[in-house]
Amino acid sequence: MTAPVRPATFAEDHAGLLLSATVVASLMIVSVLSGSFGAIGPDGDDVMRLVQVRELLEGQAWFDLRQPRLGPEGGTLMHWSRLVDLPIAAIAAALSPFLGRETAIGFAITVWPLISMLIVTSALVAGARALGGRGVLLFTCLIAFAVLYRHFRFLPGSIDHHNLQLGLVLLGAVSLLGRERPPAPMALAGGSLALAAAIGVEVHVFVAVIAAFVAVDWAVSGATAQRGAVVFGASFAATLAATFLITVPPLDYWTARCDAHSSVTLLAGLAGGVSFALAAQMTSDKSLAIRLAVLANVAAITAAMIMVSGPQCLANPLDALSADARELWLARVDEARPTLVYLNGQLDEFLFRLGTILAGIGAALYLARRGDNTRAQVLFILLLTVSLIFALYQTRFYVFGQLFAILPLALLAARIHAGAAGPSVPRLAYLAVLLLAAPFLWGLAGRWIAPPKASAALSVSATEACDPRAIHAALNALPPGRILAPASDAPDLLLETRHSVLYGHYHRNLAGIDAALAIFTSPPDAARARLKAAGVDYLLVCPSDVDLRFFAGHAPDGLIGEIMASRPPAWLEPALLAGPATIYRIRKD
Repeated sequence: MTAPVRPATFAEDHAGLLLSATVVASLMIVSVLSGSFGAIGPDGDDVMRLVQVRELLEGQAWFDLRQPRLGPEGGTLMHWSRLVDLPIAAIAAALSPFLGRETAIGFAITVWPLISMLIVTSALVAGARALGGRGVLLFTCLIAFAVLYRHFRFLPGSIDHHNLQLGLVLLGAVSLLGRERPPAPMALAGGSLALAAAIGVEVHVFVAVIAAFVAVDWAVSGATAQRGAVVFGASFAATLAATFLITVPPLDYWTARCDAHSSVTLLAGLAGGVSFALAAQMTSDKSLAIRLAVLANVAAITAAMIMVSGPQCLANPLDALSADARELWLARVDEARPTLVYLNGQLDEFLFRLGTILAGIGAALYLARRGDNTRAQVLFILLLTVSLIFALYQTRFYVFGQLFAILPLALLAARIHAGAAGPSVPRLAYLAVLLLAAPFLWGLAGRWIAPPKASAALSVSATEACDPRAIHAALNALPPGRILAPASDAPDLLLETRHSVLYGHYHRNLAGIDAALAIFTSPPDAARARLKAAGVDYLLVCPSDVDLRFFAGHAPDGLIGEIMASRPPAWLEPALLAGPATIYRIRKD
């Protein structure tokens, strides 16, 4: 007679499936209730990714990343990796014969974020099992759901590369948690981190921190960490080399690029990965002093490769921006702003972003002090601290910290619940850990402490708001040309119309950004000359647009200031109206 399966045993055996199913279901429900299910995500980068995928499906060469309709004449060479285009385009291409091209693309952009989420949930469950101990898996699932249940990076339609990078970096980190450092997970860690690094430079600091952790762990542990260290370095180097060959055109093999996978990342990664693997293979049985000396040489070789192949990549990337671009463009890009700006009237957003990270650091420090999985806690402390520092610099990094905080918080809750946190800690204190782990509760606390101030950007009536669909329909009735519009409109204009756009929120579009800012803020006569030089045919003006309101306030005598004051120059001819929006044609005579 077969013994009945207890619910607790079933849940533990199938934790990954249960967590994945509940999170995916919540994301789909949120998407359906918001009316966005099946549509592209609201973030401009999601739309721009779809533009890039569409052009690949329509015959653009694999190695050709130029966006011909973005920027001045000649277009803009994008820095986004084809590694993210590939799965989305593959899903769409495979289903097109059965569903038709548009339906297949809609299906691909809907399911891809959910597939990316499965990497995250699988990594968390694997990490919980590696940490071990009764209840860790249960609390990991509870806290993970609180963090992920409506995560904007994984909602259907969110196809920007950040969701895949989040999953890969987390997978790389948790693959290191096994105390025996088995080769297979260590190889998975090296490959995942290299793949994340090849997709985009945003994660290079996390990859470097994790790689440094592996290196120091080997130096301290010696022979017990040898096999894992060797396969980690070899896997990292091999994956970087493979992704380089797949995504970089042969003519660019020796071109140094600081914002994308190039000879800089390849040579540094090969030097570091191969030399570390050789060092681990040859000196693991030597003394600690020798291992540390060898490790210092590995670091020196890696640094030398960066200095030789791309010394310019060590400079501040903002130095390439003009003063106007830094002040009028970058400082106003939401994800590039420091989290500290939310202390001015948006305490709820500030606490939502950083509260869980701070709680995770506290949990990891407490567990490390007690000697509970100390090696793992050191890794969490490093990653959470880096996440906090970089989130203070640019708010977009908070999403990494929230994921890294899940496992140490779950481990602490499990220990308290089991009575293993010491006699001075009551068992019910695990509830406090669960509360501190939930980002939305931090947000509610901030809203209760200091209700958010009303934003001028939100004070637009329904009659003032412009209708993007009406604007796109109006533009498609005009002969194709180059449009000057707010940067946030650029991806949708590229996706929904046949026109080109002068500028968008992409740093490689620097010529278009500088030209647009100068046109918006210059007096009308000077602006006209700049419009002609930039080859602009149409000017799109929506009076309720936040950017245009800003430019009008910043330079009231500039072109936008005059238009917003109902004093458009005579050489601007209203071509079409689309509700409150006006599409002006620039007269050439």
